[in-house]
Amino acid sequence: MPDAAPVARTAEAAPVARQLARFCVDLGAHPGVEAGLERARTYALDTLAVTLCGAVAPSSEAAVKALTLYGSGGPSAVFGSGLRLSCGQAALLNGQMAHALELDDDHRIAVLHPGAAVVPAAFAIAEASGASGRDFLLGLLAGYEVACRLGEVFRGSLFYHGFHPTALCGALGAAAAASVILGLDRDRTARALGIAGTQAAGLVEWRADGSWIKRLHPGMAAQSGVNSALLASQGFTGPETIIEGKGGFLAAFGHDQELDVDALTRDLATSLHGVGTAIKPYPCCRFSHGAVDLALEAYKAGVTASDIEAVEIRLYATNVLTYHHVPMNAVDAQFNVPYHIACCLVQGEIGLSDFTPEAVRRPDILAAAARVTVIEDEGFTGLYPEEYHTALIARRKDGPDYRLKSDCPSGDPEAARYAADPSLFHAEAEAKARSLMAQCGFGERADALVALTAALEDAPDVSALSRLLGRAR
Repeated sequence: MPDAAPVARTAEAAPVARQLARFCVDLGAHPGVEAGLERARTYALDTLAVTLCGAVAPSSEAAVKALTLYGSGGPSAVFGSGLRLSCGQAALLNGQMAHALELDDDHRIAVLHPGAAVVPAAFAIAEASGASGRDFLLGLLAGYEVACRLGEVFRGSLFYHGFHPTALCGALGAAAAASVILGLDRDRTARALGIAGTQAAGLVEWRADGSWIKRLHPGMAAQSGVNSALLASQGFTGPETIIEGKGGFLAAFGHDQELDVDALTRDLATSLHGVGTAIKPYPCCRFSHGAVDLALEAYKAGVTASDIEAVEIRLYATNVLTYHHVPMNAVDAQFNVPYHIACCLVQGEIGLSDFTPEAVRRPDILAAAARVTVIEDEGFTGLYPEEYHTALIARRKDGPDYRLKSDCPSGDPEAARYAADPSLFHAEAEAKARSLMAQCGFGERADALVALTAALEDAPDVSALSRLLGRAR
């Protein structure tokens, strides 16, 4: 594989941003576009529901108050607030709402959350521009593709150097989405990507104290993408070599490691990678979802916290291998695998109610978590991120060890359950949206959200969705 140093191009090769711009402008003629639009409707439903429900998070309430402290007004809705702001500010607030509950979608190989950055950016610019529902969906498809392909170059390695892939790659994905919705040509779309690339930022230091900066990252990316497309639309310039240039994205964030740079453009004309994005069923870090699946399966089989002396979770090497044994707060608990397993083995479920300041202090859950150990399995690490293997070994007080293994967590389009019934993927997303909205006080809006997202391709604009989602609680 080529390394991360500035990438040499042949005389015939166009800059990467220009190749991506060509893809964005010509997306309507892509052979995978119709199937892609169907999947984009699922992602729209999931992310819009997750974003609306994220409005109830304390971090979201603080952000809305802060960014409307000296006034509001504009064409784009701030979800669940009754407020409207500029496109960029609305995208910022809605993007951080989308990430607040740790329920936003996730791409396995890119190791990032495309929806939380791309959907708020696309929605804000579609509201303001009066774009059709189909153009909104095309914007999502373009944004997911650019963000996910850029993430596939790094395959999660940005985390090792203190960077959050969602924040960095999401900025270019959001710019691609906004550019498609605004109808920018190839030149201006490439310039928009160039402008977005210089704004890519986001550090992983939230793990130190469970603070809220992670939630801000997709909002920052969404805002950067919106502003980049708007700037480019009026002639503001950005470098077409923003990705592979000597002072570009790969040079800045590659750290001289070997990267799959060809992932950016490989089979771009024939294949869509973004449609491999997973829908998250549990409100916690995606890296723990395979273990949660197994713990819930064990509980159903009668293996509960009262029956076990210890539980070993074998996992690929990721940031969740290091955790505070007692969660410091609700954010910290979202990344604490022993806590997740304890919730499952004590109560047979895990949900939003387990991630409150009070819930993370429950003595019975913490006692069970103290008996859970998470270790790296080098074999699993060798397969990551192509495959997310996880094993659970429960050592029972009486009886033999109980062992389970997973090679793909639920919610991933490539999980075996969807091969037998492809319609199950959307059905689960719809069930998740309805359940989540009921839990968060928006249940009366669920039917309308499901119906409006289903009809997006024929909708003249997104104004009906805007009214539904923007209305205050």
